[in-house]
Amino acid sequence: MSKTLALTKQLVSIPSWVGTGCDEIKVGQFIYDWLQKNTDLSVIKQPVKDGRFNVIAYDNSPTTLLLNGHMDTVEPRAGWTTDPFTPTIKNDRLYGLGATDMKGSLAAMLTAVSQVKNTKGLMVLCYIDEEYDFAGMRKFVKEYKDKIKPELVVSLDGYAGTIGYACRGLIEVRLKVRGKSGHAGRPSLGKNAILIGAQIVSQLIETLKPSGSSCNLAYLNGGLDLGSGKISQEGNNIADIAELVLDIRPATPELNADKVMEIVAKFAQDQGVEIEDWIVRHNLGSWLTPPTTLQGLLLDIPGKYEPFKGYVDTQMLAQAWGVPCCAIGASTLSCAHATDEYVELNDLEITKNKIKGIIKSL
Repeated sequence: MSKTLALTKQLVSIPSWVGTGCDEIKVGQFIYDWLQKNTDLSVIKQPVKDGRFNVIAYDNSPTTLLLNGHMDTVEPRAGWTTDPFTPTIKNDRLYGLGATDMKGSLAAMLTAVSQVKNTKGLMVLCYIDEEYDFAGMRKFVKEYKDKIKPELVVSLDGYAGTIGYACRGLIEVRLKVRGKSGHAGRPSLGKNAILIGAQIVSQLIETLKPSGSSCNLAYLNGGLDLGSGKISQEGNNIADIAELVLDIRPATPELNADKVMEIVAKFAQDQGVEIEDWIVRHNLGSWLTPPTTLQGLLLDIPGKYEPFKGYVDTQMLAQAWGVPCCAIGASTLSCAHATDEYVELNDLEITKNKIKGIIKSL
């Protein structure tokens, strides 16, 4: 059994989704101990929140290469045909929660780091909370933005056979639409906040589509506002309140939360309703490193250059330092966040060797 496979199995065996009774502390401690035992790098814990921490390892030279990967996974869901925390090998695949997103790639990175000695300018970041609220990456950028200036950032949160060079941004907002109540028998006398809210989202989707940006209506709830947070579900009322959560993926730097609010407010005004309690959870931009820039730095490492359709928090690193960034990995795109998640065994070794080549070249 290869060292990369053995390490992947150990990581998968340690639950690290974030919720009641579970977080990344145990897997973080395992990685911290593993790096201390298997490398000559200095290893520290960076406190983030609630006892959870990032693990950072570095050599004695100014950082030129920053490797990174997240330690958390999504929450286990119903439908698994194997135990998600018991690594299972079938048909040259390793099954288990996080195998593809992204403990296999994390193991490939760590194994590569352990096999290249006497590095100069290497820093490794294993961080928390990527699947949830980006707390780990936010904390790292805040503390290290003025401490280091890498020449290249390589995320292992990528997919087998590809080199990610760009991503769309992420805007998540929660808003309330205030309509006008009335009797259900005379709908023309009221303003149904649920129906109009959905119409506003449809208008927003069509407005953003030409630019390559997208909008997803992630949550919708409404009815007759009874006050104190209570909403009536009786059918004989025109709904005068609706709460919506929108997930927007901007493809251009011009689109941000303020611009979205401006568009939505205009649509609401046209429909004769008001927008209340506009709350922004995420307002993150896009990221782009031209493939021609990366080709020279990566020494023509094989892989198809592709942008990410969704958001990758490598964007925060690109924004912090304005340096070339990319994402590679062993992950299988089709099974990320799915039941019976797996990683191809062959991709683990391929990814490890790619990372070793990048470390040696820089």
